[in-house]
Amino acid sequence: MFIQQFSVAESCFFFLYTPTEMNRLRAFALYFAIVLCMIVCNATPICNTVTLDSCRMWALRYNKTLQIAHETVEQSACLRRAARGAYLPAIDFAGAYFYNQKPTRLVDVDNLRSAISQLGVSASWASVFIPDDFLELDTRQVAIGAVTLAQPIYMGGKILAMNDMAANAELLAHSQRNLTEIEVITAVDDVYWLVVSLEHKLQLAQSFVSLLENLHNDMTDLINEGLATQSDGLAVSVAKNEADVMLTKAENGLVSARMMLAQLCGMPIYTVFELRDVVFFQEPPMLASYAMSGIYSRREEVQSLRILSRMAHAQQRLALSAMLPSVALVGMYSLSLPNLYNGFKTSFDGMFSVGVMVHIPIFHWGTDYYRYKAARSVVTIANIEIEAAKDRIALQVNEARHRYNEAGAIYKMCVKNSEQAELNLRNAQYAFDEGVYTYTQLLAAQTAWREASSELIDARVAVSVAYDSYTRAVGLPLY
Repeated sequence: MFIQQFSVAESCFFFLYTPTEMNRLRAFALYFAIVLCMIVCNATPICNTVTLDSCRMWALRYNKTLQIAHETVEQSACLRRAARGAYLPAIDFAGAYFYNQKPTRLVDVDNLRSAISQLGVSASWASVFIPDDFLELDTRQVAIGAVTLAQPIYMGGKILAMNDMAANAELLAHSQRNLTEIEVITAVDDVYWLVVSLEHKLQLAQSFVSLLENLHNDMTDLINEGLATQSDGLAVSVAKNEADVMLTKAENGLVSARMMLAQLCGMPIYTVFELRDVVFFQEPPMLASYAMSGIYSRREEVQSLRILSRMAHAQQRLALSAMLPSVALVGMYSLSLPNLYNGFKTSFDGMFSVGVMVHIPIFHWGTDYYRYKAARSVVTIANIEIEAAKDRIALQVNEARHRYNEAGAIYKMCVKNSEQAELNLRNAQYAFDEGVYTYTQLLAAQTAWREASSELIDARVAVSVAYDSYTRAVGLPLY
């Protein structure tokens, strides 16, 4: 269809042009149409049919917070590799060049000649024996350089402690990234179930509005037949308007929740997520019991604190190394211009130097000792934090279990209430059609059905959220 319309437009517009000009204009028009289509496609919200697992995968791949965590892991890996270099010899070069305005003279030639003249030597002979450049060193151009090599032999355990700290810092970065993933997944789950709840409540609101529209039409017929008053019709209209307001709020809330879900998944906020049919638990499953020791070993919080404890031990060893002697092998090859290795020569020459450097701390007014005690306190604090985290995890597991049991009990009651409210609505509608019930009784039955259905939606979502919370509390992966 588009090609046919474009061909007609060409025939009407290009008949004044030569074949070459027509080809050029045709190419330009086609290029403009392609660009316009691309702009329209990019401006159109993307529609995706997604599940909870796909939202989690997108969040793990595109979430900005997780991208920062990945870069932190890369940073810690580079620092660990950098710490390894302390085991190996360090080779450096240093050099300098100077241009001096004047050469260096070791004696004052004029004073020396004068002193010789006082001994009875003529000035001409004094000039012969003492020339103008007597003991003059050409230092107008000076260059020095040195290549040094330093190999640590014993540093009091400092290098080993630094490498342990770097390795544990990398493990801590991995653990913190896992914690960030759990936090992001938790946020995605919460918003996903919020979208699920709002979608079902939007459908419920639409059904409720449809019921009130039917009731409003029936009341209009009754008013026309003289079987109802205008005030009855106004009461139904007010109820219908309130339902329309609820429907509008549900639509706006669903749009906002979808935008939040898109942001957490790392997608543009205008991306529209159409959720697949969510299968709720028909019967809440029984929770499995796990040993607390296994839960502690799976929880990333405990793993992070244990890594921090190992880092505190390494920090303690690092503080201890400041009180121990250190030994290093030093080698150097130095160059100089001019050089004094064989008289005074204005040429480059150098020599090797090899030695051992020893540093022994003797007395620093207890500074290093108190730093060591402070590091030891950090180790104690880390161990206490591990025990405190275990207590919090045990409490969290028990709370998650009780919350799930409570959600399951509420869900069963809501199922019964919803079934009873639906049966009551059918009976009320039949009674109203037969003229036995008034509109107020039917409206009350409809309102009770809406409230029971809304509570059932909340209960279903609460069961799913509580089940995921318990799974996270016992340290089992959700993805």
